[in-house]
Amino acid sequence: MFSTSKQFIHLKPRLATSLRPRRFVIPKTPFRRLVTTSSPPSPSSRTDRIISKLPKSLHPYAKPLLTHPTSHLTSFLILHEISAIIPLFAFFAVFHITSWNPADLLPTEWVDSGYHRFKRYVERKAWDGWIDARGLLDLAIAWAVVKALMPVRVLGSIWAAPWFARRVILPVVGLVKRR
Repeated sequence: MFSTSKQFIHLKPRLATSLRPRRFVIPKTPFRRLVTTSSPPSPSSRTDRIISKLPKSLHPYAKPLLTHPTSHLTSFLILHEISAIIPLFAFFAVFHITSWNPADLLPTEWVDSGYHRFKRYVERKAWDGWIDARGLLDLAIAWAVVKALMPVRVLGSIWAAPWFARRVILPVVGLVKRR
């Protein structure tokens, strides 16, 4: 069959090729996902770790915190204080003008604490003639109502902080930097 042994060496047996492991070639497409066995990279900063724990639906709202954290924190603090001061005086005016108050619905510790706090403040400022005991009580009840609304105020301030930062804080910072 074979005249020389050289011819026998150069022939590749067909059986040996069928026993070799096959290499699967994956076509290269632009949208191919690479499968990795290692864990995903851990978030590098503290804010990244916090945002990664939030639900994915909140990620677009939390991402601006990474680019402008100071302006968002400043806007949250300003909104939180505004949401306390304006309702305090509004509730005080309503309670004082209408002679109605929701003192029965509030914890008495809050009302007592507010009354003593505002009484000390009025005495320190020497405003005794400006506000009477009924006015102090209305102010204490208004303070207790604002304190009871704290969760709503915090959520509202968090919700409005990105808008307030974009529309108010960043433009003011831009004006100050130009000068």
